[in-house]
Amino acid sequence: MTGLRLAAGRLDACRWAFLARLGSETTRRVYAAALVQFDAWLREQGKGWLDATPEDVNAFCQFLLARVSPPTVGVRLTALRKFYTELAAHHLVERNPARIVGPSTRGRRETTVCDAPMLTALLALPDKRTLVGLRDACVLRLLGELGLRVSEICLLRQQDVVRCPAVETGLGLQVGRGTRWARTVGLSPAVKVALDDYLRRDLPLRRLAKGFGPEAALIQGTAANRPVGGRPLTPRFIFKLVRRYGELLDYPALNPQMIRRAARAQAPEEGSVTDV
Repeated sequence: MTGLRLAAGRLDACRWAFLARLGSETTRRVYAAALVQFDAWLREQGKGWLDATPEDVNAFCQFLLARVSPPTVGVRLTALRKFYTELAAHHLVERNPARIVGPSTRGRRETTVCDAPMLTALLALPDKRTLVGLRDACVLRLLGELGLRVSEICLLRQQDVVRCPAVETGLGLQVGRGTRWARTVGLSPAVKVALDDYLRRDLPLRRLAKGFGPEAALIQGTAANRPVGGRPLTPRFIFKLVRRYGELLDYPALNPQMIRRAARAQAPEEGSVTDV
């Protein structure tokens, strides 16, 4: 029993250290949930982390595929693969049982597009309990539902939220001002909710930075010490944001253009992009 307790203690220590080293709070939250789910599944099989086999991980993969989308399964398998690498480095297991289990996103290596299941999984990733998560959710919705260009998102100002009677929400965004792509894009209900939630949480910081006027950036950096007038997002920032969430889906090559294409592909069927 003493040996089992010692192994369990080392396992918990490795799990804590593994999660603590993750740079993103969103990654930490998603990976922690994946580890908890696999732990519960193993207990139901009468097994533990240290005696799991590749067959067990593959069975868990099939268990997930019956319940969630393939990209979501890919995220959870990535979490297991990386954690077992940690356990192997500490000599708690001889080999990584998750290493040989292929990604669940079939055909992922042959395709360079963001399909509908991946887009759905991507939009669900941000932690909406935090201001950063609300901001990220808003950016991803503007890319993945409205199909806005990165430059258009960066140039949006608060005065660009305008009335748009042609859509259900009655609101739209005036984008591409001063360019040949200038147009009004109607807000879908989901995008309006994401924007409302973000602006409501960000309001105190905007007031402190005096970044609340019509000319202020619609989506701003979240630093509490943001400069007077607010800090608008940059294209580099958005590319890094998308890549960070793409890595959670085991798709590090994901970029904003892929998400925009997915939005355009769904527009005829779902009306997610409305140019007025």
